[in-house]
Formats: sequence, C-alpha cells, structure tokens
Amino acid sequence: MSKEVVGQSEPMETHGRAKKASRSREMLTALENRVVNLEESVGNMKETFELVEGCTDGFDSMEEQFRDFVLDSLDANGEKVKELLESTAKKLAERDENLEDMVLAMKKEIEELKGKLTIYKVALSNGMLTSRPK
Repeated sequence: MSKEVVGQSEPMETHGRAKKASRSREMLTALENRVVNLEESVGNMKETFELVEGCTDGFDSMEEQFRDFVLDSLDANGEKVKELLESTAKKLAERDENLEDMVLAMKKEIEELKGKLTIYKVALSNGMLTSRPK
C-alpha cells in the first residue's frame, strides 16, 4: 500500500508545481502586457505634451501681440483724450475771461446806476424842499 500512496503523491506534487509555474507565467505575461500598455500611454502622453507645449508657444506670441495692440490703442486714445482736455480747458478759460469781462461791465453799470440814483434822490429831495409851503 505504501507504494500506491507514494506513487500518487509524486504526480500531485508535480502537477501542483506545474500549476504554480503556469500561474506565475500568466501573471508575468499579464504584468509584461501592463508594462507595454503603460509605455505606450507614456509615449502618447509625451506626444500630447509636446503638442500642447507647441500651442502654448503660439499663445505666448499672441499674448505679446495683444499686449502691444492694447498699449498702442491706449497711447492713441490717450493722445486724443489729452487733446480733448486741452481743447476743453482752452474753451473754459475763454468763457471764464468773458464772464469776468461781463462781471466787470455789470459792476461798472451798477456804479453808474448808483450815481444816477443818488442824483435822482437829491433832485427829488430838492424838489420836495422847494414844493413845501412856507
């Protein structure tokens, strides 16, 4: 009986080792496939990164062009605004001078009217004095 038991246990051990070796090979193959997939993914990511990096270089150039455009526009508009302010200031200064002249003319007229009023008052008071019965 011992021969039968011994004879049966050897094939089982060999079969068990073969199964383990087969599983190990399958796992190794699966890992190798995953490594290949990862390498392909990394390669694709590098290509995508290079493509995106090329696009951002274009954006940097566009940003510089836009900045220059905005600054040029601001300079041009700044000059126009400056001219408009200078023109407005000149017109206001002229109006101020005209108003000052008008105020001086009115003050002069007021003084003349005060003088006439004084004369009329004196004339009226003299007329009243003379028209009083004695």
